[in-house]
Formats: sequence, structure tokens, C-alpha cells
Amino acid sequence: MKRSVNAVLSLSAAVALLCFGAPADATTAVLLSREELVRKSATVARVTVGKSYTTESDDGKSIVTRTELTVTQPLKGGEADKGGAKVIVLEQVGGTYNGKTQRLLGDAALSPGEDAVVFLRPGDKGRWHFTALALSVYHVDTRGLARRSLEGLHLVRRNGAALVPVKAPAEEIEPVESLMTDVVRLAGGK
Repeated sequence: MKRSVNAVLSLSAAVALLCFGAPADATTAVLLSREELVRKSATVARVTVGKSYTTESDDGKSIVTRTELTVTQPLKGGEADKGGAKVIVLEQVGGTYNGKTQRLLGDAALSPGEDAVVFLRPGDKGRWHFTALALSVYHVDTRGLARRSLEGLHLVRRNGAALVPVKAPAEEIEPVESLMTDVVRLAGGK
């Protein structure tokens, strides 16, 4: 009996620690440096966001939004290096389909016509996914300044085998040309 009471108390303490450890309305992600983000991405490109549509995933288990991205400036690898304006399809979990809504907090939100620099990894059937949720998108404004929006992310850093919470860095606003030059350099280009 004493063992089961101790087990219940231990379980209750663990649940309480988990509940207080991270915000309820956030997705936990490992904070990646720009160098790590470039290394983990198969493709990095400046894009113009096109039309999107929401449907079921191929396995029917989730709702996905598929967005056309026109590559305007390839920066690293894969599809980005094939030259010319190329349209690729980004797939993200979430959206509203057949009256049901699903969301993935901390994922980047894109708008049609938007200018952005994106970090991508390949998915199935020629579709692409963000490498690290909202960390993977720099939104470019009309003045040519790039910034990320990390809303909805609870960030952690690796410390040996442990994950340690960190405050979201103050996102620097930088000229998109500077960002792109840095990405090309990190990818092993000029």
C-alpha cells in the first residue's frame, strides 16, 4: 500500500513539473543557430508565396495545407539550384477542412504574395516541409528587411543529454541581401 501511495505521489509530482515547465499554448523546438539551420536544410531559397489549399494528408490522419512557393533566388541545394523560376509545394500540418480545424502552434504562417527566405527539407511525393517550424522562415518586408516571427514556440537548447529552456532571442532585423549572403557562405558558396 505504501509503495502505491509513493508511486501516485511521484507521478503527481512529475505531472506538475511537466505542466509548469512549458507554456500550454506553444510547441517546443530546439533553438538552432543559422549555421545549424543551413546544415539541416536540403534547400534554402528566397521565394514568393503563391496560392494554398487545405486537404487531408495522404494517409487521412491529419489536415494539411499545401502552398505553392516560387523560387526567385536559390541559395542552397537540391531544387533551389536547378535554375529559373521553379514552383515547389510546401506542406504544413494544419488548416480547416470539411468543418474540422487543426493547428500546429509555432509553425510559420505565410501569406499569398509574400516575399520570404525559407529553409526546407524534402517530404513525400515531391513536397517540401519547413526544416524547423517558424525558425525556418524570414519574412521580407517592402524595404528589403528580413525578420522571423517565433510566436507559438517554446525554445530549448541541448545541454549534453538534457534539453534546457531558453528565452527566445531578440530577433534581429537585417537586410535580406545580408541574410542571403550569410546563407550562401554557410552553405559553402562564395
